[in-house]
Amino acid sequence: MKKTFLQIIFLFVAMVGYAQSDIHFTILKSETKGLSEDVVDALDLKLHQVFNRNSAAAADVYNVFAVSPSLSLDKVLSTDGGMVRNVSLAQGELVLIAKNIIDGAEYYSVTIPVQGEAVGNKEKAMLSMVKNIKVTAPAFTRFINTARKKIADYYANNCAFILQKAQTLYNQNHYQEAVSYLSAATANVPCYDQAAALQKQILENMDNTPEPVVVEKVVEKVVEKPVVVEKVVEKPVVVEKIVEKPVVVEKVVEKPVPAPAPAAPECEITISKNDLDFRILSCTGNPMQKRITIKAEYVNNNANISNGDIAMNVVIDDNGRELTRENMAVTSNDSSYEWLSMPARVKLKHDFYIINYDHPMETVSYLKLKVRDGIVEIRNLKVNW
Repeated sequence: MKKTFLQIIFLFVAMVGYAQSDIHFTILKSETKGLSEDVVDALDLKLHQVFNRNSAAAADVYNVFAVSPSLSLDKVLSTDGGMVRNVSLAQGELVLIAKNIIDGAEYYSVTIPVQGEAVGNKEKAMLSMVKNIKVTAPAFTRFINTARKKIADYYANNCAFILQKAQTLYNQNHYQEAVSYLSAATANVPCYDQAAALQKQILENMDNTPEPVVVEKVVEKVVEKPVVVEKVVEKPVVVEKIVEKPVVVEKVVEKPVPAPAPAAPECEITISKNDLDFRILSCTGNPMQKRITIKAEYVNNNANISNGDIAMNVVIDDNGRELTRENMAVTSNDSSYEWLSMPARVKLKHDFYIINYDHPMETVSYLKLKVRDGIVEIRNLKVNW
């Protein structure tokens, strides 16, 4: 309490010879929307350097006069940097407002143009502008001097309000704030005597006000600590396997398909030998040549024969008339008899002919052939024209 009292006495004594140059300012941190914390801190440090150099920075935490700064980026220009490089220049404004943090009164404001290199993003451009602020710039000195004069004029023109506000702070036990609020009421202010009397009253009351005793009370509080249970969950591991799948390319190959063999004509066949097979493959007539060609297939299921008989013995047409020998042939040269090699168990083919007939027959009623040593009889053989 003694230390606080001495501080207040010193403040009161200093007020007796208070002048404009004794007004100091608390530097508030910028609340400009969109400024990063790094930019706000850099600007705060720069302004403290400016006001300390001009002996205008407040050391008392109860000081009521403050400077509120704001920084904005207005535009980016491209300038010719000469032969080395082109430079992108960021231009903005630094606004300073001198104000009273008790009653909110604004005394004076100034706008100072600032600039820096626009390299990277917006934050880097703002930091560059703050870095380029010169603490020796005359604009800051003019701002401080003008703000101090404006404050003195405000107190001179608003004495009644100043005293009322200080009394309110005093009644609320805000003694140090009340004394600081009255600190600008110099001898040139019309209400100087009333301000000095109120300050004396405040100081006397502060001396008689017992300093509150702070009693620390230890409260034990049981804090439930959660039990952490580790649960092992088996999670399947998915392994991707690359499988090369061949691409199937269809190739169209045109393959000639032989025409199906014509169906064997309907007929009745009788064979005199069990070891001889015989069948008719086709029977086709050619009216231009007056020739009927009978294609046959046979198999000798006996021993090999070097000179087997092939002969056409009897032909009866569809009118029941037996044809002559001149109408029968077993070779292409119209012979009615031939000897051929007949190996065992081999399919052999042979053509039989009806030639020089007097009318086209629809059906050969009867044929009698000799094959090897067997007789083959064919009945009702249809002719395909």
